[in-house]
Amino acid sequence: MKILLLYVSRVSGHHRAAEAIEQALERLYPQIKVRKEDIFKHGNPLARKILDDLYYAAIKVTPWFWDFLWNSNLIFWLTCGLREFSCRLNSFRLYKEVILPFNPQVVICTHGLPLVLCSTIKRRRKLDYLLVAVPTDYSLHPYWTYNNVDVYFLAHEGMKDSLRKKGISQAKVQVCGIPISPIFSEDTDKEELKNKWRIRHDLFTILLMGGGQGMGPLRRIVDALNGLGLPVQLLIVTGTNDGLKKELQEIESELSIPSKILGYTKKVDELMEISDLLMSKPGGLTVTEALVKDLPLGILDSLAGQERKNQEFLLKKKIAFNLQREKEMVSLIQKFLDGSFDFENWQARARELVKPKAALDVARGIVELANEKFGC
Repeated sequence: MKILLLYVSRVSGHHRAAEAIEQALERLYPQIKVRKEDIFKHGNPLARKILDDLYYAAIKVTPWFWDFLWNSNLIFWLTCGLREFSCRLNSFRLYKEVILPFNPQVVICTHGLPLVLCSTIKRRRKLDYLLVAVPTDYSLHPYWTYNNVDVYFLAHEGMKDSLRKKGISQAKVQVCGIPISPIFSEDTDKEELKNKWRIRHDLFTILLMGGGQGMGPLRRIVDALNGLGLPVQLLIVTGTNDGLKKELQEIESELSIPSKILGYTKKVDELMEISDLLMSKPGGLTVTEALVKDLPLGILDSLAGQERKNQEFLLKKKIAFNLQREKEMVSLIQKFLDGSFDFENWQARARELVKPKAALDVARGIVELANEKFGC
């Protein structure tokens, strides 16, 4: 059996989810041939640049408009013809360079863009591969729903209803959780890790993140925390945002609270293990990784689109905390410091949502369906 995993951008939660599924498949079914691809390597480079520029301009300048475009069923149907033309234009290289030579029995998509391309290829080329959708957020937008998708693996039960309303059969839906690397579930020695990262054992540790690209108000939050006079220390992950990293390093010696400024790192599991509170934007993978680590999450900001929906869901479930105002940030930290934060209650809510073995469950579900379909 051959399985193709498709994602968008190496520095993304979609890629980490694809990696987690790949690791699970290799662990459970070493005989299966798995290939993982970033679809941007096989698309129109001009189209990619235009999409990137439009996306970042929209979320910065008119985030309300991007929210409207992303969540509107009306826009979804009105742009049907345009999207069909775009898919034909951008799917040829993916078909010619990847799908045709590899000839997979299963295609797994962790992002809506490869899903629509593979749905188009499957329909137009009359192919019979098992098309699998694995959304990596806590809500769905209209661009996940295509009739020739064979199975959806969702984060939680509440997402099933949105697919039902779009006419997707519930027989195609399984709830397994968002797949993350098994390393986040491994037992580790917290004190030993604190020594490794050379942080103090007697201070409350706050992990500041802005996703893989270091987005969000990280500099403003550092300035705010620095002026509070609280017994805390900071671990600041700037991702691929080298400008922000340099900016923070220039003021590091002036900060009154102990701080470590890090760029892009693959050791997020260790940083989460030694932290007491995560302050971040609510990307689906980051949220899931933190909750599996029993790490409370404060939301600093959210990007328009899916992250805004994640924020609404997590706040409603009282799993995350809104920290967009300084007084909210101070209040939450004070609760941790004076012992009034009800960690056990929060932990119970978080554990109802996340499924640490989601990647393994997704892998098993996919192979079982493929065996039924192809008799492998």
